[in-house]
Amino acid sequence: MATNYKELLIKELIKDFSIETTPNVYNKYGTFIEMLPKKNDVYVTYLPDENPDNVVNTCKKLNLEGFDVIPHLPARTIKDIADLEKYIGSLSENAGCKKILIIGGGGNQKGEISSSIEVLKTDLLSKFNFTQVGVAGHPEGSPDISNTELDKAIIEKNNFANNVDFKIYIATQFFFEASIFEKWEYHLNSLNNKLEIHAGIPGPATLKTLISYATSCGIRNSIRFLSKQALNITKLASSKTPDKLITDLALYKQENPASRLAKLHFYAFGGIKKTSEWLSLILDSSLEINSNNEFKPDKK
Repeated sequence: MATNYKELLIKELIKDFSIETTPNVYNKYGTFIEMLPKKNDVYVTYLPDENPDNVVNTCKKLNLEGFDVIPHLPARTIKDIADLEKYIGSLSENAGCKKILIIGGGGNQKGEISSSIEVLKTDLLSKFNFTQVGVAGHPEGSPDISNTELDKAIIEKNNFANNVDFKIYIATQFFFEASIFEKWEYHLNSLNNKLEIHAGIPGPATLKTLISYATSCGIRNSIRFLSKQALNITKLASSKTPDKLITDLALYKQENPASRLAKLHFYAFGGIKKTSEWLSLILDSSLEINSNNEFKPDKK
């Protein structure tokens, strides 16, 4: 395949990327308008010990800057239905959000809600006029949920999506090799998945960036993050940029037109400026792509 055609495929897949931040990272910069195009969605995490007001306020500020914001809603972190309605209502009516990502939120259940499907079934998302709802995907499985339960959840969410007035899509955890995604999507096809997929991949990160990110999440969260992601942190620290992964996914999407892969979601691990600058450079440059599908921008 011609290099310039690969470049077109890479840029087509990247152009509508989304990226993730935390309230603490946003507060560090105070604004994202100078580093990130308004057309790119920004996810705002809700860590286990986070004050939900911080998430709402961060979303409101980003919306005022002109971004489409996608806050996290970790089901098992929410105390009860009353708190759930308060949080969803605040995101909609105070922060102006119309998109949201619902995740399980880890293995430690704090209240009476045990899964994302329970949140979906409350009808609160329709009540507060959400138009797009992401649910979690796990290409490498989950330490908190069995594969059988993950399959059941995909089937249940597909069925649920047929009867709601908002779009449901899958946003995945990050992975490092396109073959992992390919095998996972093949399995999802066997479950008759019809949901669009936003593939989560790591942005450029150093060990220093990861430790700084983990520390900013608070001591308990940092210990949890560093211990659960030990193998992935080793991979991240030894990798430079996810260029080969991006190329491989772009080629996979081209060769498999029935694939549900729609866009890329970048986990910046606090390095949102570095990640967004790198992505902008790719989109604004010609690319030198080698035979192993690794590339680097050649600034015009």
